[in-house]
Amino acid sequence: MTSEVSIANRALTLLGADLIIALTDDNNRGRTMNANYAAIRDAELDRHRWRFSIARAVLPADAAKPAFGFGNQYQVPSDFLKLIEGGDLTTGADLTDYRTGSSALWSREGTKILTNLGSPLHIRYIARVIDPSLYSASFSEAFAARLADECCERITQSDSKRQICMLAYKRAIREAVQSNALEVPAESPADGEWITARAQ
Repeated sequence: MTSEVSIANRALTLLGADLIIALTDDNNRGRTMNANYAAIRDAELDRHRWRFSIARAVLPADAAKPAFGFGNQYQVPSDFLKLIEGGDLTTGADLTDYRTGSSALWSREGTKILTNLGSPLHIRYIARVIDPSLYSASFSEAFAARLADECCERITQSDSKRQICMLAYKRAIREAVQSNALEVPAESPADGEWITARAQ
């Protein structure tokens, strides 16, 4: 089963370094992995729409209203990393309203989603998944390679090993993205304005 330690040890293996027993090991390898693990995990989760990290939520409106521009605001979930289109926040084929400030459907500001849509608000988002057993195998490999790259200087002081780690990461992330894409069912594209107008 994939764990935080197994991902860290995979990174250490790529570096040619000794393995650790726990992220709390009191040595340079343990301290370096522990200091970087969570930040790199979140960055890699945020990088793509990994199927295992997509979540849904139904949000109640805050009692307080935005100062201006929108009628309602909603607090994002505690595991929230990034909002993705879906639920009530679907813009459809015409993205003009989404791209212009004054008529935008929504705006993410700090830990709030501002919109004129009424409560409850249905959203889809990228969640901070901290349980490594939920990761796909290809994501775990890419994460480990990125962790190795980021920790290389502190552990090995080797520029050549860092170049090897970066190449390993580029290959692993490409394979992970391709594998992730295979899990998405085929969808028909949304009708554009031209098709909609022809149907009327």
